[in-house]
Amino acid sequence: MRFTLRWLTWVCLSLMLWTAVAESTHNHPNKTEAISCSICVMAHSTAPVIGTHHVKPVFEAVGLLHEEELLAKAPISVFELGIRGPPAV
Repeated sequence: MRFTLRWLTWVCLSLMLWTAVAESTHNHPNKTEAISCSICVMAHSTAPVIGTHHVKPVFEAVGLLHEEELLAKAPISVFELGIRGPPAV
């Protein structure tokens, strides 16, 4: 499987390279052939312009934050008072 995958990868990369070279270096002796060439038509056509319009954002309150006072009471056991932390390095 590895050999097949590696071989297929190299074939795809080489096809892409050769296609790029062929598209960038091809030429036509007269203008009538260039008109019917699909590569030349796409290279010399204008790119379509994407029209966008910006929409004004709408700001609305989706809810209010209600805070409640919360005090956590941690129970301290007599056994926890004698436990020492790790030494500082």
